[in-house]
Amino acid sequence: MTLAPRSAAYIALLVALGSFGPLTMSIYTPVMPSVGHDLAATPDNVKLTLTTYMLGFAIGQLFYGPLSDRYGRRPVLIGGLLFFTATTFGCSFAGSVGDLIGLRVLQGLGAASGSVLGRALTRDAYTFKEMPLVMSWISLGQNIAPSLAPTIGGFLGAWVGWRATFWFVGGFGTILFLVALLGLGETNKFRGERINLIGLLRGSGEMLRDRRFLGHILPLGFAFAMNFGMLAGVPFILQESLGFSPQEFGLIVLLSVGGFTAGTFVNNRLVGRVAPAAIIGFSGWFHVAALLIMAVLSLAGVVTWWAIIGPHMLLSFGTGMIVANANAGAVGMYPRLAGTASSLAGLAQMGMGAMGTVTVAILSVVGSRYIAMPMVLGLAPFAVATLLSARLLRPGAGTPKLES
Repeated sequence: MTLAPRSAAYIALLVALGSFGPLTMSIYTPVMPSVGHDLAATPDNVKLTLTTYMLGFAIGQLFYGPLSDRYGRRPVLIGGLLFFTATTFGCSFAGSVGDLIGLRVLQGLGAASGSVLGRALTRDAYTFKEMPLVMSWISLGQNIAPSLAPTIGGFLGAWVGWRATFWFVGGFGTILFLVALLGLGETNKFRGERINLIGLLRGSGEMLRDRRFLGHILPLGFAFAMNFGMLAGVPFILQESLGFSPQEFGLIVLLSVGGFTAGTFVNNRLVGRVAPAAIIGFSGWFHVAALLIMAVLSLAGVVTWWAIIGPHMLLSFGTGMIVANANAGAVGMYPRLAGTASSLAGLAQMGMGAMGTVTVAILSVVGSRYIAMPMVLGLAPFAVATLLSARLLRPGAGTPKLES
């Protein structure tokens, strides 16, 4: 039975496709210290397994979108899901941190298929004007799996071991592969135009010269740099410095993910009343406020879990308001190259996300007296960049393509 576009089942698939990449990342964060102990690896090497996953995810963004514009969404998605599932199960058999680092790159390459093609499938089914609200509801749904994932990962790690997190995600990937194989029809109505490589490159160049397109993907990327930087640093602060168990960490981190959920919900209420560009513009101030609060608490010598998670909630709230509007704006402007636009948006997210984790990992050598300051110092430039890049969406910055 083929899933009908715009149906409830189709939306459920879009949510699942957007979820498994973040789920793969967040289910793993509670067991990162356990990975280090089991594989005799340093914390910095373990953090690299998160960074390399995001690097693979970023690189994968470059291929799936253009390929799906040329050959169709269905075959490219099926191939990506199959590759993801195989490499995920491969990660569960890693015998050293070096093996895991390499496998995580490949896993990220496969995981990119879900987020890229999920956005493209959304653009195939909905008009430009419908996109912000639809993306907002999908983002809210996509947040459920990653919000529960740290708790699941924490308990799986405690009961079975860190490898069980990869078994869980591999099973999820298998289900999605079967759904796409048996139930997804082709949705790319422009596939017959036989877009060639030169056309794709020309289209990409046009997007990257469009100030409004950049005004969508750059704030999105900088916001993800901050959130992923937090993902790399918070598990070690709470577990290694403050002594929380993986299960306790998984439960506490639900609060920070709740910030993203709240931001998405508020955005749903604002869509149709406030221009998406305005929402993107003022949302960056939540990032600045979060880092300022974390810095003040750290310098004041407040060493407790809520001094980390509270600001993290506020930062996630701002990101929740940016994600749907930025993705909808970027992908909606170019319906004939929706896959390529989705690739560039995803590349901004994951590429800058990887930069955020690398920055936090490098600065983690700073003395531990002020345990949150390495994250604050590393992520503050991204907060400023989010505000500045959103100014590209000011009136007169360019005219988007409002094709339905």
